[in-house]
Amino acid sequence: MNTVFPSGAATLEFPSTCDELLREIKIRARLRLNDLTNESPDVIFYARWISRRRRWAWPAKWKLNHALNIVCTELGFQDWEHARHVLGGQAKPTDDMGGLWYDFRCQLLLNDWFASYAEARAFCKHGVTRFLFPYARQVVVGDENFVRMLGLDPESPLWEETRRDLLASYGTPAWRTLCHLRLTATRGRLPIGRRPAARNL
Repeated sequence: MNTVFPSGAATLEFPSTCDELLREIKIRARLRLNDLTNESPDVIFYARWISRRRRWAWPAKWKLNHALNIVCTELGFQDWEHARHVLGGQAKPTDDMGGLWYDFRCQLLLNDWFASYAEARAFCKHGVTRFLFPYARQVVVGDENFVRMLGLDPESPLWEETRRDLLASYGTPAWRTLCHLRLTATRGRLPIGRRPAARNL
């Protein structure tokens, strides 16, 4: 579905279903499987770290399901099933929403954390422009700099569509588009803050 915004801004194409978000992860997992099979050092480093943390057995041979789980942890989810639940639009307000809307670099910024959505909403009513993001079962409130750190444009008309609230707008077309943009912004980054080393040509 295409939407033209009143300002005359460019037409934006919304992902028509949540399946398109999951397709992005599947494509990334196939690439990651290749990295794992070829024992790319940074990817193996992260795979060992997350496998110890999650208590996953180290596989004798890497398969797509292993790569799917690893890619999903890179995006802030527990595993593939968790990502499929949240990005598939099936989560309830009390569910763990994962960490897609956070980046380790955001630690350098002033942001506010709340245990409840009601507290976060009340905080957002005070004057300045704020954006509300889910993180696991908490809520993070950030400003325009926080949005930029996520690789997104705080001036995008999509934020008006969501009322700058990614919990209240969960599952909507604008939310799906922002999810897609966020997924795109995370390409080529590992969650520990390292970029994969350049391959020898």
